[in-house]
Amino acid sequence: MHKPRFLDQLAMELGDREAFTVAFARGRRAFQPQHVEAKWARDRAANIKHIKLEVALDFDAKKISGTATHRLSAIAGPLERLEFDAAELEIKAVRASGEPATFETSDGKLRIALPRALGAGEEIEIAIDYAGQPRRGLYFVGLDASYPNKPRQAWTQGEDEDSRYWFPCYDYPNNRTTSEVIATVPENFTAISNGALIGTWSDAAAKSRTFHWRHEVPHSAYLITLAAGEFAMIEEHAGRVPVTYYVQPGREDDARRAFGNTPKMIQFFERAIGVPYPYAKYAQVAVSDFIFGGMENTSATTQTDSTLHDARAHLDFKSDPLVAHELAHQWWGDLLTCRDWAHAWLNEGFATYFEALWCEENLGADEFAWNVRQDREGYLDEDTNHYRRPIVCNRYRNPIELFDRHLYEKGSLVLHMLRCVTGDALFFKSLNLYCTRHRGANVITQDLQRAFEDTTGRNLDFFFDQWVYKEGHPEIEVSSSFDDKKKLFSVTVKQTHKTGDTIASAFSFPVTIALMDTEGRETRQRVEIKDREQVFNFVMDKAPKAVRFDPEHDILKTLKHKRGREALETELRHAPEAIGRAAAARELGAEGSRQATVALRDAMLTDKFWGVQADGAAALGTIRTSGALDALLEGLKLPHPKARRAVVRALGNFRGDARAASALSDVVATGDESYFVEAEAVLALGKTRDERAFAHLTEALRRDSYLEVIRTHAIAGMAELRDERAIDVAREFSAYGRPARARVAAVGALARFAALKDNRRAEILDFMTPLADDREFMVRMRIPSAFAEIGDPRALPALRRLADRDLDGRVQRHANDAIASIGEGRTRVEEGQRLREDIDKLRDDNKKLQERLEKVEALARDKPVDQG
Repeated sequence: MHKPRFLDQLAMELGDREAFTVAFARGRRAFQPQHVEAKWARDRAANIKHIKLEVALDFDAKKISGTATHRLSAIAGPLERLEFDAAELEIKAVRASGEPATFETSDGKLRIALPRALGAGEEIEIAIDYAGQPRRGLYFVGLDASYPNKPRQAWTQGEDEDSRYWFPCYDYPNNRTTSEVIATVPENFTAISNGALIGTWSDAAAKSRTFHWRHEVPHSAYLITLAAGEFAMIEEHAGRVPVTYYVQPGREDDARRAFGNTPKMIQFFERAIGVPYPYAKYAQVAVSDFIFGGMENTSATTQTDSTLHDARAHLDFKSDPLVAHELAHQWWGDLLTCRDWAHAWLNEGFATYFEALWCEENLGADEFAWNVRQDREGYLDEDTNHYRRPIVCNRYRNPIELFDRHLYEKGSLVLHMLRCVTGDALFFKSLNLYCTRHRGANVITQDLQRAFEDTTGRNLDFFFDQWVYKEGHPEIEVSSSFDDKKKLFSVTVKQTHKTGDTIASAFSFPVTIALMDTEGRETRQRVEIKDREQVFNFVMDKAPKAVRFDPEHDILKTLKHKRGREALETELRHAPEAIGRAAAARELGAEGSRQATVALRDAMLTDKFWGVQADGAAALGTIRTSGALDALLEGLKLPHPKARRAVVRALGNFRGDARAASALSDVVATGDESYFVEAEAVLALGKTRDERAFAHLTEALRRDSYLEVIRTHAIAGMAELRDERAIDVAREFSAYGRPARARVAAVGALARFAALKDNRRAEILDFMTPLADDREFMVRMRIPSAFAEIGDPRALPALRRLADRDLDGRVQRHANDAIASIGEGRTRVEEGQRLREDIDKLRDDNKKLQERLEKVEALARDKPVDQG
């Protein structure tokens, strides 16, 4: 299941990147309240070997009906009763090996009294006739008066424990079963499920069509899928494996852009893991209104149709991360499945890392390092601003709460560090052993550790203890000195994080220290960090120009390493890795001198990697001098759209500067070949608060674009502009019937105005409160952070209603977080606003001082020298 990065990517494209951070950035709090108890893997009374679903979908009534037949055996006898999960389903009859059986339902459970007790290993077949109108698990999508162009579809989403809402089952990952789905749908529809298509047949009188799918490799119940609708199918092959894409008719070209690398990914993963793709086919079904980025149903992934994109979007947006993530799950999560949710990083951390590995294979080392940086920053944001927990954690209210940045991003980073510890050859050999040893089984973290230890001969207790079973990461401070007499260069490394029972007192890891001379030549030393403070001495004739600790940024850490401008400029020019040059650019932005501006300009305009160009532009945006502005105006002509996007974003920092606003106005007026550059320019123009901005933003609202990216940025730009005319615009675009993403952006804009304008707060709150009950999932997801940003206790009843009644655990979690945030009072919100204003003032003061200094330096250079 792909959630954080894909949704983050969309949030960044939609101008809402700060939504949750701004609202909930109150400092770290406990992951769970004290009263939440540990949850252990469920006991099993029976081994369910096969599930056969014979179902019909009624699209008018939004109803499912049919029979679920389970073939199972008793694990230990005597077994007299069986219990299945069956939430909000009407159970009509139960048969045990053809004989009627008595049953009762309560609390989401179906309890069946067997006609006779089963002995250990004895088999029985349980057939359950049922019907339901699911509110979870199975979703019916279709047009209504407000959205007349929405396609008519139905799709399932089982993870974490929602399959029980559309068929009776044992709904927990620690049972694996083969399955078949026989689904009857309207005659013009296609139904897709797991495994191979056995056959289809039609009923002309009923105007229906039936599809029979069978999956022969055991998998957990949450991976059983059904998707139905009017789909066009595209078929390709990866060697022997049929690869199919199902999309709404007319979107075939978009599908090829989004999914076209799938066959290459399959072949790469087969080589990397050493295990062939294990199923009869690989299908990807793009559906409307999907509530995640994607879901790795075995052999038949469901993808959001938001990932389908046109040629203009393809300039700087790719679906590969999402596609690779879900495909990797076919091994990590499907062929091997976590035994219980506490170990779900074995699913999600693996898929996230293999997403990065595909990036490395397809785009090279620099893009891979950039991918790892995104993972690191995502995890550190959650750790700093929200909560900290171990990766393996069994204290949660709902399993979905575990599907966070610790599970995905930190899990991926831990695998990367394990690769660094063992080396590539042993890393992939260990993964092969882990996969082949546990193929078709449930796994826990100890299984992974044993596979690595058996392959490498190393004891890895320390590694898994500090990174997986304990929380946090090392906080590193590095300093250096040179003793000219002894010709000894010393590097001091301190671990400064607070210690305790839940975090390692000192992390142990190998790391590289690179010593660079003026010409960029490096000497690299591999050292072992294991103590709270260590000093490493190197014999050298003279001090190096730059010291780089962990130059490839492999270790999950925070780093304080004060370096001078010349050292940073040396690294910016000569570091072989783009990730190192980018880090130097970021630090130079804080230095802010004229010389730093010149170096950053050169990097932005000439570096071979777009990411360094982008970070150079961002750094110039923090300097905010006339020289920095001159450089950024040059950067508007950069060829890479992601670099240009960073340039226009940086121009938004020049609040009140007519030249910056004019440049952005030109981009907005003439457009850009990239949707995202144009959209970022719209938002940046709003941030300048120029008097011309409102008219430009109003015009931009009329522009259609991929995922509404220009329109949503225009709405966000109006909020930045602080022009109260935008309140009516946001009200208009928040209405049901408007595009969902525009509605989300409008909610964010209303929240910003309510937080800033005391005289409009009550009015806006009254308008927003009904949106807590909105039919659109994306709106309900956004409402809690909006209310938290406003910080008004009058929002608490609506938030409690969301926390208590919403069907989605993510909405519940965000609502509880917002309640806690508001409970802390408006003080933090007001402090945050004052802090942002103080930072803006300091930046303006720094800009003025820097410009004065540049003038003094210029006069000094031009003044004649007195020869006496």
